[in-house]
Amino acid sequence: MKSALRVLLFCLVVLGVSGALVWGFLAGRSEQAAEAEGDAAIEAPPRTSSQGGQTFLSFDEAAQRANSIVVSALAADRHTPEEQATGIVLQLQPLLDLKASYDTAVMNIAKARASARASDEEYRRLQQLNQGGPNVSQKAVETARAISESDQAVLKNAEQSVVVLDGSTKLRWGNVLATWLKQSSPQLDALFEQRSFLLQVTALSGVPSQVNSSTRNIASAPTEVMVQLPGGNHASAHLISALPLLDARLQAPSFLYSVSAHPGIVPGMNLSVFLPSGPSRSGVVVPYSAAVWWQGRAWCYIEKSPGKFAREQVLTSTPEPNGWFITERIPPGTRVVTSGAQTLFSEEFRSQIQSDED
Repeated sequence: MKSALRVLLFCLVVLGVSGALVWGFLAGRSEQAAEAEGDAAIEAPPRTSSQGGQTFLSFDEAAQRANSIVVSALAADRHTPEEQATGIVLQLQPLLDLKASYDTAVMNIAKARASARASDEEYRRLQQLNQGGPNVSQKAVETARAISESDQAVLKNAEQSVVVLDGSTKLRWGNVLATWLKQSSPQLDALFEQRSFLLQVTALSGVPSQVNSSTRNIASAPTEVMVQLPGGNHASAHLISALPLLDARLQAPSFLYSVSAHPGIVPGMNLSVFLPSGPSRSGVVVPYSAAVWWQGRAWCYIEKSPGKFAREQVLTSTPEPNGWFITERIPPGTRVVTSGAQTLFSEEFRSQIQSDED
């Protein structure tokens, strides 16, 4: 009886283990099938295609929104050809010294004028008293007259020192900066506070093509030039005046420009400057935000048709404050990716890597 019970229990255990194994196998197959179905459901459709040797990327409106891709039509623009010049960010200590000298001279004039006015009034008062009777001696009148004349001479000398200082400032820095110094102008404050910098610009060819070399006519100098910043971007600089002295390095006329403060600009630094030269041309400006860099070149993505993009090289030989001026291959009205170009670039080369692995 006990042996039969043992056999029965053994059979039940064997059946239970076998059922568990079968159930586990079937569950595993079901899970694998579900994962396969899930992978098939989330597999992204191919975004790249090739036509005529060019790679195209497809991003519909939903995909563009999801990837923060912004497409903008480029407006027609005009650009004036430029020639390169050299610019040096000037040290301002000489101007600070001149400003201190001006302030001291103005203060001396104020003191001398006050003394001269007081001594002259005293002399006239004593003179009237002396003429009205023996209340004041002639000697006191003569002493007051001498003091008044001495104070007038001091005043005249103080005023002459400002004239001499003004003349020397004009000879070194030109009329505009001399006026800024005398009037303590906001432009001068911006220079001293390093909100802007003073740039001495000299054409590499010796004389800017639009400037009369004999007279250095300020009306002929470009009122605005482009400056290449230390980081590679560009900013505009605005004409202040001609410099009366030649650039000692190049023996050529120089002009003063002001450029707003940017990271990396420090006094003593040499910067590349681009001067207008020749008639303007028509084209478009590809903004910096549209560019991706590869193999030392700049590229942008153009929307060839709705949701379909292709990469196009951007020539960087003609910089503008906000991008590069282009005259060929990218006409006005072209729709260019101005934000999110890096996403397209990554997708393009990811697909190429996958193709190579396959």
